[in-house]
Amino acid sequence: MKKEHTLKSMILVLGIFLTTTIFAQTTHTITLTCDTTNITRDNVNQVCSFGQQANVSNVDFTTYVNVGDVVVWEGQASNAESSVELHSINYQGGQNVFDQNVINDVDGIVTGTVAQGQPGDVEKYSLKFRVYRNGSQLPGIFEIDPRIRIQEF
Repeated sequence: MKKEHTLKSMILVLGIFLTTTIFAQTTHTITLTCDTTNITRDNVNQVCSFGQQANVSNVDFTTYVNVGDVVVWEGQASNAESSVELHSINYQGGQNVFDQNVINDVDGIVTGTVAQGQPGDVEKYSLKFRVYRNGSQLPGIFEIDPRIRIQEF
């Protein structure tokens, strides 16, 4: 009788652990780093990256998420006298996992919560940002186009 009770307790604990692990909310911080000394609108993909491997382009850079996860985008300049401030993310196509077409920044950081989607769904979005070189904002808004994908189990 005691072994049966212990087995039931172990199964219950395992079930709680798996449920918590599978459905736990995760925060994904995505840092866009740009060479602010050399950036132009024409070379964004050559001088900015998300820290991915060299053989993965910014267009192919994909963040894998689950419904309920929080995604935080932040900018970083490669030199200390400059800065990169994110402006917004804008839905472009696929499954709109954030259930919003535009998510604006708060103090140069954009934060979104994954609201919907099925495993394998992909959202294409545009990340818009400003660049400050030596304290002066460069003209216009820069743009880069990565993806979000709902993880498959």
